[in-house]
Amino acid sequence: MSSLPSNSEVSMQAQSSSSDNNTWRGFLTGIIPLILLVIIVVIALAGTALVRQLFAPAGFFAQQQAAVITLVVGLVIALVVYVGTIVRALRRVATWQQRGATKPSRAALWSLGITALIVVLPVLLAIVLPQHPAP
Repeated sequence: MSSLPSNSEVSMQAQSSSSDNNTWRGFLTGIIPLILLVIIVVIALAGTALVRQLFAPAGFFAQQQAAVITLVVGLVIALVVYVGTIVRALRRVATWQQRGATKPSRAALWSLGITALIVVLPVLLAIVLPQHPAP
């Protein structure tokens, strides 16, 4: 009895470690769109606050117009990046499924579902919660 592991034990451990890494890679692939969306929205809001401060001496209407333009441009950029990263993630999932890698593809699809739920949650809350509470 030797204390050294056999080749089959080493390969099984390597496959298990590789499978765990692929699962995390799949999960991160699905969460990246949400992370990028949050970062870009925060930058858009900060940029809007900065533009409002820069246009404050010009008067309310100029300040309002500049803030709306900045916010719309930032949110359009966020939407384009969000859709692009979702398309890229779905293409990666399709590639994993064609190769037979079920764990990362499942993890990516679950995390994409969680991402979609988080993005839609504010809209659902606005619909469900009353806008004007009863007196």
